[in-house]
Amino acid sequence: MTEGASGGRPPLRIGNAERTAAMRALDEHLAQGRLGPEEYGERSAVASAATTADELRALFTDLPAPHPPLPGPEPVLPPTSALPAVPPGGEIGQPRSFADEWGPRILAVAPFVAVALFLLTRNWVFFLLIPAAGALFWGGRDRRGRE
Repeated sequence: MTEGASGGRPPLRIGNAERTAAMRALDEHLAQGRLGPEEYGERSAVASAATTADELRALFTDLPAPHPPLPGPEPVLPPTSALPAVPPGGEIGQPRSFADEWGPRILAVAPFVAVALFLLTRNWVFFLLIPAAGALFWGGRDRRGRE
């Protein structure tokens, strides 16, 4: 008998319930587009013929949840490196103001509002809203990060 990944103990055998749970999880990954039809077929064949929990566990190492519940201890994953506390370049993002968040949206809508108001009132003054909105929300700022 071969030794599994459980550190010298023989691998735990599984039954139909575990194989069915694995097939359902693979179905979900296919539906979400994480697996293509060919890879789904290959993994389904392995899942239907699996006899140990380690064989099923290997099918899901590169997939996010859902994973089937399997007997035995979870394998110990190697530690991953911590994310840097400061983004590359040492710049920390500042909170965005109302103008930074909504300014581009308002600028995109301003010409349509100006045309609609002109058509309703026949007064050309509303076209001045376009440069006024630009000066209010965009004026004086260089969008490449410099003030």
